[in-house]
Amino acid sequence: MKLKNVGWVALSGLFAMSLVGCATQPGQPAPAGSEQAVEQAENQGPAAEQAAVDQQADAQTAEQEAANPAELQIVDSGWFAADNGMVDFAVQVQNPNHTVEAVDPVIEVVGKDDAGNVIFDETIETPGVLPDSTYYYSYVAGSTAGGSANATEVVKPSTVEFSIATPADSWKATDQKLADVYTVQDNGAADTQFGAKEFTGTVTASETLDGATQSRVDVVLLDKDGHIEGGYFKIVDTEPGQAADYDIYAVGAPEYASYAVYASPWTGADAA
Repeated sequence: MKLKNVGWVALSGLFAMSLVGCATQPGQPAPAGSEQAVEQAENQGPAAEQAAVDQQADAQTAEQEAANPAELQIVDSGWFAADNGMVDFAVQVQNPNHTVEAVDPVIEVVGKDDAGNVIFDETIETPGVLPDSTYYYSYVAGSTAGGSANATEVVKPSTVEFSIATPADSWKATDQKLADVYTVQDNGAADTQFGAKEFTGTVTASETLDGATQSRVDVVLLDKDGHIEGGYFKIVDTEPGQAADYDIYAVGAPEYASYAVYASPWTGADAA
């Protein structure tokens, strides 16, 4: 009988030791309510707490931007006048908001002569500008003649000013961003037989932004310091994951040090 009791005690001890071994194996979740589970929860606490703080901050940012979004910013711009007085220009536009898109922004272009008189004042509707995103827009503005309706003298502006505004009711919440969506393969620029520059390449969109089935490709001309001198653009049909060819003709382009090619979704905005 004593031997039997001793054997039972030994087996009980082995069983207890096996439980301890299981509880302390690394990488294994501890049983709920155990001392080890409490320790794991304490170790994960700071990370979980920080995640909750970040989530709350994001919600507050979204609420604040929805009520009072920051205005779009024109970071850089450049232009040049053709012989007929028309102005080719390009602007770099940033949306500093993190959660809201500017749906219907409008660019105002004002050209003035040497005396400060307004030669032309035009507004151009542009596609939406997604949050935390930078866009490049190239357009044409200006007038081929100044003065009365019978005037034939070409008047070139001395200065051109740019501004951008978004109607108060034209902001919407979104988590889409422009970055890393477009891939541009630049195939270079070549002189054509009629004196223009031809820029060619392909553009690929990894996904659809703003429901757009088309994209605009902007060739932005830069000076030696990397500032914008002007630009040209073309609209191309794009499908996610498929490369689309572009060829952009730059007529009357000025001397430039370099150029860059950008792409963005096109939703059919037109010049006004």
